Amino acid sequence: MACLAPLCPNDILFCPAILLILPHRRYGMDGSVVACTLLGTACGVVTGLVPGIHVNTAAPLAVALASNRGIAPLPASSFICALSLTHTFIDFIPTTLLGIPSEDTAVAALPAHRMVLMGRGLEAIRLSGLASLFAVVSLVICVYPSLALIRGGYPLVKAAIPFVLVVVLVRMIASHGTWRRMGMAALVVALSGVFGWAVLAGPVWGPDPLFPVFSGMFGISTLLISMRGTRSAPPQSLDAELQAGRCEMLCSMAQGTLAGSCVALIPGIGASQAALLVVRPRGHDPMRGYICSCCAINTANALFALMVLQVGGAARNGALVHVQRLLGTITPSTFHALLAVMCLAAGLAYPLLMALARLLIPAVSRVSYRRLSLVGIVFQGILVCVLSGIQGALLCAVATAVGLLPALMGVHRSTVMAFLLIPVLSFYT
Repeated sequence: MACLAPLCPNDILFCPAILLILPHRRYGMDGSVVACTLLGTACGVVTGLVPGIHVNTAAPLAVALASNRGIAPLPASSFICALSLTHTFIDFIPTTLLGIPSEDTAVAALPAHRMVLMGRGLEAIRLSGLASLFAVVSLVICVYPSLALIRGGYPLVKAAIPFVLVVVLVRMIASHGTWRRMGMAALVVALSGVFGWAVLAGPVWGPDPLFPVFSGMFGISTLLISMRGTRSAPPQSLDAELQAGRCEMLCSMAQGTLAGSCVALIPGIGASQAALLVVRPRGHDPMRGYICSCCAINTANALFALMVLQVGGAARNGALVHVQRLLGTITPSTFHALLAVMCLAAGLAYPLLMALARLLIPAVSRVSYRRLSLVGIVFQGILVCVLSGIQGALLCAVATAVGLLPALMGVHRSTVMAFLLIPVLSFYT
């Protein structure tokens, strides 16, 4: 297994980023857009580091601020895009160091935690950052062929959505192996789906019920589970040299980039479902391969969804829903501006990721999991009550109970994503 020499991913990203940013006046990029991009990157660091905080928490605040303060739609949209892309880089830090995954990094949590137990946490984080950068560079290079493929294939994909969703649900259950575990997984899928249908079928729960639901389902429930563990991580090496074969790593990144792009076309399917369906690392080091594939999926999904929005007018994640509300129709010039924003955010996110990782790695072995988890639970509870009221608190409590089911029944965490899959399936059938 060959060891890779230290790479310079920012140099790789520099050329496509500059090619897009140089003609900024042509695409309407001015100082306010750049300033909002930098602010969005900073907020993406915060949402990525704080367990349980999702991009959808900050995006509505940006829309409200834009309407109240008279900020133009493009700068406000730039803030959201920079925030969402930076989040995909930074949220792997709590997943790796604290064993607290988000819904998008859940599949990669176990391999990352194994690397922490081997003292290779910094390498795991560097792998995640390189995979995310690979996804950005690959999609930027292939942006025009990708747009052409979306235009030609989107109608066919749209027609096949019900079939794809059924396949995902079946695969989600069948991946558990034994009949007993498959039965447990089917039960979790059914309960999550009924809960999702009840919440999303009507406006009784307010205009934005997803924030309290995901806060409970993936935030508070995860923190409650992590409170059971009192084991501290072993001392971590500050050597970030990649102990992975070059071809194996690049193949895993390419696999993840392709998968993340494909699922961006399909509503209700996120990064964790894509990883569950297609990630099959080959070679001698599947642990590192999983990390590369899953992180590439996460970032590629965020970036490719912008292309889908420009071509098909369909927002495939919560952040782009708010971008669509701000901008309406995404013109070619606006699309290029937002693509440049996301490139700039990626170029900033990687060094921030590594700087934060080197700062936090030495303290990992001294972290009290129980105390940190308790602080996160209280913080999330207060945030839900303030932003969503009593109804939101009730939704969050039920979602927390649903989020605990996979751990209690010994099934994959991604099964609770039937909360979205089944309502979407009922809509298309």
